[in-house]
Amino acid sequence: MKITQKGEYGLHALLELAGRYGEGPLQSALIAERRRVPVAYLQQIMLSLQRAGLVHSERGPRGGHELARPPAEISLLEAIQALEGSTAAAACMEPGAPTCAQHDRCVLLPIWREVDEAVQRILSGVSLADLVRREREFGSPLMYYI
Repeated sequence: MKITQKGEYGLHALLELAGRYGEGPLQSALIAERRRVPVAYLQQIMLSLQRAGLVHSERGPRGGHELARPPAEISLLEAIQALEGSTAAAACMEPGAPTCAQHDRCVLLPIWREVDEAVQRILSGVSLADLVRREREFGSPLMYYI
């Protein structure tokens, strides 16, 4: 599993929304400024998160974005799947991937399944609320540069 720039930016946008959950919608410009994400790219990302049902968005001067559910109810797995599509360790494990000719005798396939199950187990055990707590322990939002 590799997190793309879209995934990284999207996770930081979700963390910004999670950290301010219950305070009302946040505008893209504020999220972009606080998380150092290009506004135009953030708007595309927010559309993906909205389609996945993680974010509600409303246009207008009092509009913005907010989480569709409490941060404790959104797992890191769900967020990554919405942003990246999959956590698969290998191309053959991607949803809808064609079955290769070696599928029945592939010694790697069981390993990739174990890796994917472990990744999903770990990511499903971490919520956005958990990550917000970790950020607050650091004293400021985390920002990683790709």
